[in-house]
Amino acid sequence: MSFLYVTVPDMDTARTIAGGAIKEKLAACANVLPQMTAIYEWDGDVEEENEMIVILKTSRTTATDLAQWIDEHHPYEVPCILEVPLGRGNHDYVSWLQTQLGSRSRLM
Repeated sequence: MSFLYVTVPDMDTARTIAGGAIKEKLAACANVLPQMTAIYEWDGDVEEENEMIVILKTSRTTATDLAQWIDEHHPYEVPCILEVPLGRGNHDYVSWLQTQLGSRSRLM
């Protein structure tokens, strides 16, 4: 299993990314974490923006397709899409994830 950690500018984008990925069977579920402050350098200036985090739960075999789908639907020029490979999970939850993702993935 993998998490995809994605930052987004607002709740509308979070819902678009999370809901679309689930509808496309690229993610089994998503968690949206509320506002955080992002501080970064862009074009030589230090920027500070409010963002939200979307964590998408998927399989390692589906993570690349999910990242590509997010990139195509994300409003940022360079979105933050980071894969975090996971270790074991409880059997019932992993089985549920597999069911949600269908034949696109292999979790274990």
